[in-house]
Amino acid sequence: MYGDLRLAVTLRPNGAVEGVEILLSSGQRVLDQAAVRTVRLASPFAPFPAEMKQWDKLEIIRTWRFVPGNRMNTEN
Repeated sequence: MYGDLRLAVTLRPNGAVEGVEILLSSGQRVLDQAAVRTVRLASPFAPFPAEMKQWDKLEIIRTWRFVPGNRMNTEN
């Protein structure tokens, strides 16, 4: 099973995930859920560095690509 989807991940200053939103579905629910689950399982992320302390959130938008051979990569 393979396909592409676009996720927006919002992080708090302490590295906790505030939210994960599917911006563009792969059309396959199992892939969409796998990407969201991967983000949640990877948290918490590193806290914001001192030079980013003025921000209360960081939103990262990436395209996730599930490719044949049970592999995955991301890109801008």
